[in-house]
Amino acid sequence: MKLMKKNSNLHVILGCFTTLLITNTTLAQEWSIEGGAHFINQRKENAFPISGKSEGFSVGIGYSKYLNTNWSLNTGISYFNSKINFAASNINGTYNETDMENDSFEFRYNVESFEEKIQCSSFRIPLTLQYETLGIVRWYMRTGVVYDISIGNSKYNQNWGNIKTSGYYPQWDAELHGPNYVGFGNMGNLHHEGNFKLQNNFSWLVETGVKQQLRAVDDIYLGLFFELGLNNIRPKTDATEKAIVYTKNIQEPLVYNSVLNQEIYKDKKLALYTIGFKIRYAIDF
Repeated sequence: MKLMKKNSNLHVILGCFTTLLITNTTLAQEWSIEGGAHFINQRKENAFPISGKSEGFSVGIGYSKYLNTNWSLNTGISYFNSKINFAASNINGTYNETDMENDSFEFRYNVESFEEKIQCSSFRIPLTLQYETLGIVRWYMRTGVVYDISIGNSKYNQNWGNIKTSGYYPQWDAELHGPNYVGFGNMGNLHHEGNFKLQNNFSWLVETGVKQQLRAVDDIYLGLFFELGLNNIRPKTDATEKAIVYTKNIQEPLVYNSVLNQEIYKDKKLALYTIGFKIRYAIDF
C-alpha cells in the first residue's frame, strides 16, 4: 500500500513537471547582444583612496526565458573590463633598516604625489528576474545577482611624483641624502609596473530603462544600472609591505609596492559599486 502511494505521488510530481516543460516551450525566448560603459566607486567604510577617474566597458550575450508576458528569467555571459585608479598625496614614512655594511639606520621617504591604475578583466554570469510592461515602448526593470570571475592576473601601473629618501644614522646623528644607487636622495618621478590576482566577486544588480519594439521579433533596450559588490576582491596575500621598501641590492635599492599590498591599507576593503548604462539588441523566438 505504501509502495503504491509513493508511486502515485511520483507520478503526480512527474506529471506536473512534464506539464511545466510543455507549457514553457510555448513561452517566448529571447537572445541578445549587449554593450555598456560604467563608472566605479567604493563603499565608504574602510575604503581605499580611489579616484573618480575609474571606469570601464562591457560586451556580452544574454538569454531570457519568459514566464508570461511580463516576467522573464535572464542569464548570459559578458566580458567586463575596468580601470581602477587610486590617488594619494604627501605620502611619507620611516622605519628601521640595516645597510650593506650592517649598520643600523632609519630609512625615511616622502612622496609628493602618487597614482596607481589597475587594469582588470573578468567574465560575468548574471541570474536576474525581469519585469516589463506591455506595448510598443515598454518600461522594464531587472534585478538579481552577478558572479564575476577574474581573468588571469590584473596589471597595475604606478606613477610616483617627486620621491625623496634619506637614511638617518642616530649613532652618528647624521642624515644621508645620497648617493642614489644605495637608495638615498632625490629620485624624482618614477613609473613602475606589476601584477596580482584579484578575487572573484558576487554583486547585486538593479537595471531599469525602456524596451523599444523595432519589428515583430526584435527589440532594443536602453537602460541604466547600479551594481553593488558584496565581497572584498583584494588579493589574498597579506598586506605587510611599506609603500617604499629599502633593499641592500645596488641593482634595485628600492622596491615600490601596490596600494593593495601596503600595510597602511591592510584593514581596507576593495568592495566596489558601479553605475553605468547598457544598450541591448534582442531577438525574440
